[in-house]
Amino acid sequence: MSLLFRHLAESFRKPDHWLYASWLDVITKYRKNALGLFWIFFPPIVYIWGLGAFMGAIQGRQMGSFLAHIGFGFMLFRLMSTMFIEAGATFAAHLPYIHDGNLRLTDYVLRTLSKALIHFLFAVPLLALVLVGEASVSPLGLLSSLAGLLIVLVNLFFLGVLVALVGARYPDVNDFFGSVMLAVFLITPIVWLAEAAPADSMQGMLMRANPFHHMLAVVRGPILGEASETSTYVYIGAMTIAGVLISAFSYSRFARRVPIWL
Repeated sequence: MSLLFRHLAESFRKPDHWLYASWLDVITKYRKNALGLFWIFFPPIVYIWGLGAFMGAIQGRQMGSFLAHIGFGFMLFRLMSTMFIEAGATFAAHLPYIHDGNLRLTDYVLRTLSKALIHFLFAVPLLALVLVGEASVSPLGLLSSLAGLLIVLVNLFFLGVLVALVGARYPDVNDFFGSVMLAVFLITPIVWLAEAAPADSMQGMLMRANPFHHMLAVVRGPILGEASETSTYVYIGAMTIAGVLISAFSYSRFARRVPIWL
């Protein structure tokens, strides 16, 4: 068995180091604030009913479905981008544990992913609120969306392993992802619809080359009744297989060098 999968299995057998710790990270972050955990709900409220209403009015969209489109788009993009931005520094952030001999590096990647997922789960009630009255929502679509979310989480973990390894060796990767995420946000159909970028246009080619677009489509599309192109599923399948193989190889070869790099 690959070293990555062996460490991953051990992490799931002993989840206290990453699962409970990530929950504590979220709770302690807001503990000293006067409004406490309200601030975890504030960004989705602003983006759904603030930016969503503004962009919907500009584009002449039906408000209910467009609010759901932006709400799911923003929260999923936040989940994905947080993982990419924070994964590069995750090993450096846990340097004392690594130098103390805890070289099961999957714990630290899972901790980063679970923190981002906790923020997403807190927003689920708000997303459910904007779905009230939407005729396009069906039980089958909900199940397909949950399956898509699981696939996205798998991809984020394995991509997070790669980013974390590169970030341990080259800390500049943190600045890189922090700088490019705004551009990626703009070429991902979050505040606009994918149909606005035809496949034969430059905008359409950029959108379809963007992995965030495809990961977003397999989660948001089924639950909102938005059609996904066949190329999206081919893209996701190829990305998943490549991500698993490359991250497993890289982890087996470079994980032991992380303490030296740090």
